[in-house]
Amino acid sequence: MNDPRKVPQPEDGLGEGAGLVVPDRRLGIPIPAYGGRSLANLAAGLGRAFGDEAADAGPLPGLAPEVDPFAGRHPDGPVVVFLVDGLGWTALRESATRRPRGPAARWVGRARALTSVFPTTTTVALTSLSSGAAPGQHGVVGHRVFLPRFDAVVEILRMSPLGVNTPETLVGPDWSPSLISAVPTIFRRGVSTVAVSRDRYEGSGFTRLLYDGAEFASYVTASDFALMLTKVLARPSPPSLVFAYWDALDIAEHVRGPLPELVDLELEGVDTILSFVARNLAPRIARRTTVLMTGDHGQVPLSPDHQLVADQDPELLGHLSHPPSGDRRATYFSARPGHLPALREALESRRPPGSHLLEMPVALEGGLYGPPPFHPEIRERVGDLLLLMPSPGGVSYTVPGSRPRGHPMRGAHGGLEAPELLVPLVSGSLAELALSLPPRAHLRAGVRRRA
Repeated sequence: MNDPRKVPQPEDGLGEGAGLVVPDRRLGIPIPAYGGRSLANLAAGLGRAFGDEAADAGPLPGLAPEVDPFAGRHPDGPVVVFLVDGLGWTALRESATRRPRGPAARWVGRARALTSVFPTTTTVALTSLSSGAAPGQHGVVGHRVFLPRFDAVVEILRMSPLGVNTPETLVGPDWSPSLISAVPTIFRRGVSTVAVSRDRYEGSGFTRLLYDGAEFASYVTASDFALMLTKVLARPSPPSLVFAYWDALDIAEHVRGPLPELVDLELEGVDTILSFVARNLAPRIARRTTVLMTGDHGQVPLSPDHQLVADQDPELLGHLSHPPSGDRRATYFSARPGHLPALREALESRRPPGSHLLEMPVALEGGLYGPPPFHPEIRERVGDLLLLMPSPGGVSYTVPGSRPRGHPMRGAHGGLEAPELLVPLVSGSLAELALSLPPRAHLRAGVRRRA
């Protein structure tokens, strides 16, 4: 039987990414490419490349041969996974077209299309990127997740129940990442790693989950980020793997929307950071260090006027066993006993054209969350029904009595539209990806530093 995903690439600007967003025949939506072209496969491949081959390498295969930057070989030097939060495949390609002399134009020729995971949101994608597992396997299935052991919908970034203003209330003396994720990180499976991330995330429950087994190196500003990354790579014995996390693009796009100008400026900033690092390392280190630049998701426009406001719908809430969970653009609904038909009918009557309402057993069996083995709590965590809204729509739920957001969100992610689902994998040596310098000038700069 022909694979429905292997289709000719239409002239829609997606390039090779077009074949990764073809709707599945059963579900009617694209499914992340967990077989070898997703972020989770990237991490699984790194775990195998650097870890103990005899140890558990994780539940997913590595990257497919056609997109594996190492072609099955052991990397020659350190590998930097540079994660630009919010950078999508389409955003990179469009920036390269707009600015033929900009950094995206240099990088796009080194880029291959991958999918994120589902939902296409930071908590889920970063957990897959640190574990090499699909969401159904590790169990982090949204920004907000119902955790049966706490009988609460928990905001994973804050590690506190929804509506509790104090963060980290679940992180007590007995807390461990295994309470949230069923799959250990690749750092716990033998990969020497330094995670370079913002100082405000240091020590949080989510950071402990993501980087369990890795050293954490914090930064404050972009300049401090560049300096810290340089120091880590300049160590006499640098780590095998560096996870470098940059979140400014995602933050700006949530507030202003996915504006082309924001993408262009942020990519210039990333280029500046890489250039600083390359110019302040010995040339041989810059040549031996591999950079894998990617994103956890892209973004699509969001309009406050196109939201299903669940907290203002008493009839809908009356059918729910707990508040909606998941994400704005991929929302889980759990029915009270005996209320599933009524809940389904209520959602059918409220969802707009272009949306999808899926039974969760069908979504799980159809591979939306990856292959088994699933997290033992997966059925309770995802609930009964999944609602996917078309851009610029979403589902909002604000805890009654809590303060509203200070500003409306103009950009969002979590769904399966191409700008959200597709991410780039830009690969090359640090010397190749950084702002280009004449090779001899680069060499002379290194010689002057050693003199």
